[in-house]
Amino acid sequence: MNSRNVEMNRPAVDVGLAVLNAGGDFADNVIAYEGSWLGGKVFVSFDNNAVSVIAKQGQLTRLLR
Repeated sequence: MNSRNVEMNRPAVDVGLAVLNAGGDFADNVIAYEGSWLGGKVFVSFDNNAVSVIAKQGQLTRLLR
């Protein structure tokens, strides 16, 4: 992340890494962060674990079956 030739959304990466370090999934949390940042109100996924972790963070979620 500290490389000059890498571009990223640092807050999204920080959220993803924090959740990864707590046992969650990096990608799911980056997606949830970016969606919220872009104005999304509900995180929607087929992944029960992702929905559970994101819901525990206080976000609205919906599990698709």
